[in-house]
Amino acid sequence: MLARNLQVSAAKTIRCLSVRCKTSRIQIENPSAAMLPMKGIDAEKKPIKVHLESGKQYSWCSCGHSANQPWCDGSHKPDGITMLRPVNFQVEKSGDYVLCQCKQTENRPLCDGVHKKISKRPRSADASRMVMFNDSPAYKGVAYKLGYKPKAGGFQ
Repeated sequence: MLARNLQVSAAKTIRCLSVRCKTSRIQIENPSAAMLPMKGIDAEKKPIKVHLESGKQYSWCSCGHSANQPWCDGSHKPDGITMLRPVNFQVEKSGDYVLCQCKQTENRPLCDGVHKKISKRPRSADASRMVMFNDSPAYKGVAYKLGYKPKAGGFQ
């Protein structure tokens, strides 16, 4: 039953992707990269308008680490950086296209306006409140192994 549901879900996703491509006049060459549920970090919170030529292959950066936004420069390749891969595509008709730079779009690589709903506050703003320090033996053991020294009642 689960396998059947997964097959139906995958078929619906591919069908939606093909409909999206027909309406936007782009052909995605690696659909698996365009359908990943993970989102990259935002390069900018606004789209970029670029002129694309038909028949030419483009690689849109989906991870947000590229220095050459919106195009991929291979920054995703080192181990441990990200599991996201660029979306390779071609356009059917030459012209101006609006590409996403916030990396949160559901219409990769095209902008769908979701950048207007993204908070301006950085994702890491609340991270320090979520870090928990504890007086457990496991924490002390890890701290010692990492080379931290006890100082003023805690590890530093």
